[in-house]
Amino acid sequence: MNQIRYFCLLNGLTSGANDENLGSDQAELVCISTIILNLELKKIVDCSEHIRTNLQNPTFFLQNFINEFDEKLNNLKINAKNNELIFVTNGALLLRQALIPECTKKYIEIPSIKDLNDIKISLSIDEINELSSSMYQCKLMNLIVLRMLDNGYVFQNPEIISRELEKGLCSINDEIEDNTIVRVRGLPWQCTDCDLAKFFIGLNIAKGGVALCLSSQGRRNGEALVRFESEQQREMALKRHRHHIGNRYIEVYRATGTDFLSVAAGTNNEAKEFLSRNGKVIIRMRGLPFDSNAKDVVDFFCRGENSCEIVDGENGVLFVHYPDGRATGDAFVMFKTEQEANKAILKHKEMMGVRYIELFRSTVAEVQQVFKRSQDPKNFHSNSKDILFPQMSVLSPELMTGKVKKDCIHLKNLPTQCGIDNILEFLGIHSQHIVQQGVHLILNSMGQPSGEVFIQLNGEQSSQNAVLHKNGKTMFFMGQKFSIEVTQCSGEEMNLVLMGLLPSNLINQLPSNQLIQSNFSSNTFSSLNQIPSFIYSGGSNSSAQLPIISNQYLNQGSTYSPLMWYCPTPPISPSSYFLPSHLVPFILILKNAPFDITSSEIYEFLNGYDIMPESIQILNNSETYLSDVLISLHNRAEAERILVEKNYQKIRDNLIEIFLSI
Repeated sequence: MNQIRYFCLLNGLTSGANDENLGSDQAELVCISTIILNLELKKIVDCSEHIRTNLQNPTFFLQNFINEFDEKLNNLKINAKNNELIFVTNGALLLRQALIPECTKKYIEIPSIKDLNDIKISLSIDEINELSSSMYQCKLMNLIVLRMLDNGYVFQNPEIISRELEKGLCSINDEIEDNTIVRVRGLPWQCTDCDLAKFFIGLNIAKGGVALCLSSQGRRNGEALVRFESEQQREMALKRHRHHIGNRYIEVYRATGTDFLSVAAGTNNEAKEFLSRNGKVIIRMRGLPFDSNAKDVVDFFCRGENSCEIVDGENGVLFVHYPDGRATGDAFVMFKTEQEANKAILKHKEMMGVRYIELFRSTVAEVQQVFKRSQDPKNFHSNSKDILFPQMSVLSPELMTGKVKKDCIHLKNLPTQCGIDNILEFLGIHSQHIVQQGVHLILNSMGQPSGEVFIQLNGEQSSQNAVLHKNGKTMFFMGQKFSIEVTQCSGEEMNLVLMGLLPSNLINQLPSNQLIQSNFSSNTFSSLNQIPSFIYSGGSNSSAQLPIISNQYLNQGSTYSPLMWYCPTPPISPSSYFLPSHLVPFILILKNAPFDITSSEIYEFLNGYDIMPESIQILNNSETYLSDVLISLHNRAEAERILVEKNYQKIRDNLIEIFLSI
């Protein structure tokens, strides 16, 4: 390290909280004071204070300060890049919690900054005559530094503020201190590890210290675990509770090292070898043909105007597979630079053969989690004959198709942005044979259209004709050609895929004796036709400590627990299913809501919780001029967390009571 010749004593004030709470409320800086001290001469060479006026734009104020400071260093011939100057502050809050986060949010470039932490020496310092609180702090630090230099103190080991997230591996046997981990909730589903690092900008995240969590379905659930370099920085991270990413506020809680290891650590040697390669950005590929190989992947990225090079070429492709070696259709690749990765992402939804490929930025922890899931025996079936299908029935009359009556068609390779109208236009005259509410889109693990759709027609002859005339035909959409695959299937096969019990690639392998049979009376249908969407009667034991009520919106005479299931069918195609109790979600009832409450208000009220997509049902009561809100959740733990944390809180001026329905 070059010799340190200058100190810049730095202090500032915000328009909100200051002192030990500086930066916790995201208030903007209104005053910045600096003193530049020549250590060799023990002399002040510059002393200045910048105060923002009421009329001055906050971004301009900060940019103007940085520009003037750079110009001042040039005039004094101080080379900050060679470490001739370092910043000295009274604690780390000003830099880590205020200045650097505000500059990042306003896209203001700042040089790499170093600071000395916790300079609090008890010395006999004469009283300073200074009215400005910020400049008083700078002058006080100046006197302290001069006194320490006179006493022979040598300043060394400056604390470095990391500007980039570093990749790192985590082993299941690692020992991680509990006081360095936080759990983050409420993240947008498209949030990456870099976005999270930007949220905590100014704080040093450990190598490989961001682990985005996946749900049981394999998609990101809006949570992450973050590991910091020290307990002090973890405590500063907790003060960013309810700060924002975009329009969403983010919750930050304490977590443990065990929590972090359960998500970030892995034992797969193939994944470890891949993650140890010399790359910076990981890209996840989905929808690969099952017979694709590493050369196909390399060729996919090399072709076209956005050509980019994978780290280590064919050896750098990591395919995800089941324990028996079968491909899952997923793979991971790595790129050396952000520029290469950005070019790679532009190939999202380009074709490989007859399949379009989805591309997403990924993380080290996601690679580990995906491999753990693929190797888990609970998620693995070597053949469709090995799948144990629960006894259930499809109750919607339109979906009752008999034993093996193949009156449905399965369309694949559709453009993901196309709508129902585009699909009907492609089918042409065959669309007149579609039964009411017979179109069912399939969503991928990220909750987005996957390019597959099931359609039920009014008979086997209609579905057979559609396959003969439309299989392999081209759909023109947004200037591109898509070769559409159309196959015939039964209603039972369709329903198993819609409920997530059968992969769509096994659609025609299902033996007829394993298809679900329909054996319910017309009385059952008539009672269930009155059930509104997303309402169900619970299927698990309830705790007496929780506010639990019977679901008054259900027909109590029904034998089973009906569920109006949204995902993966869209609002245009609601379907009713009987599900076994372990697959039934949990429902909460919010009482005393405002009569004109909107779904947006409810999502904001429950921001950060794992609510099922489009599962909010608002029931208005014109007599009381209030509303009841029914919400479906994936698991009981999340429902109980909402009960504990949100019961008896207000929406507008209404005090909300929350009940768990049975």
